Amino acid sequence: MEDIYFYFVSFSEAQQYESTTHFKIVLPIRGTTVISTEKKQQTISAGQFCLLPARYMYTLSSNESNENLVIELPDHYIRPFLQNQTADHYQLIWNINIIWQQVKDLLIYEVMQHNHDEATLLLHYWLHKMTETPASASIRYIHQHYTEKINIKKLAAMEHYTPSYYCDWFKRQMHMTPLEYIHYLRIHRAKELLGDPKLSVLTISYQLGYEYNASFTKMFKKYEHCSPSEYRAVLHS
Repeated sequence: MEDIYFYFVSFSEAQQYESTTHFKIVLPIRGTTVISTEKKQQTISAGQFCLLPARYMYTLSSNESNENLVIELPDHYIRPFLQNQTADHYQLIWNINIIWQQVKDLLIYEVMQHNHDEATLLLHYWLHKMTETPASASIRYIHQHYTEKINIKKLAAMEHYTPSYYCDWFKRQMHMTPLEYIHYLRIHRAKELLGDPKLSVLTISYQLGYEYNASFTKMFKKYEHCSPSEYRAVLHS
């Protein structure tokens, strides 16, 4: 479809946007992006994506190295997928689970290869997944506070569930428990931070909320099948 645009962009100083015809999907690949409006400011990372409606003014910026895949698509194209999930004056943030991450990787590859038709087919599937997976307050909270201690009761209250039901609901949504997902986000961020040679493994461990470096190393090996030091060595080889 000729009215759908895919492109890569890095944000620096705040740039203002407003489109009367196109929605914008922002998919962070690395780093974080800040979305600011008159009423609020939110930050999205590589484990999330954001939908920005047409006829909506906002600024996008970042104070760190970043890269994003941006998709612009016509109002009339996306409307059937949205149903009652959004209003014109509110941006929505979704959290990417493991299945969605696989689709994101394929989408990035097809855009890099300039395969517009294949990328559009993947986008169509992506929009169907958005219909099935509404943005969640508790998962947004986890993304904002995953380096801190998070109380399951507090997360459950955000969704108006009991803690037991919430854990079952979360696993159906994200294909892992809340605690596993918190560690997944920490290790994903650790892989980014390990690219900075100025940061020691111990410093990264503390930044991500691990009281002991041994706990961080154990969890990193569980997810990546190697130690943080070994991962860094391969990264810089």
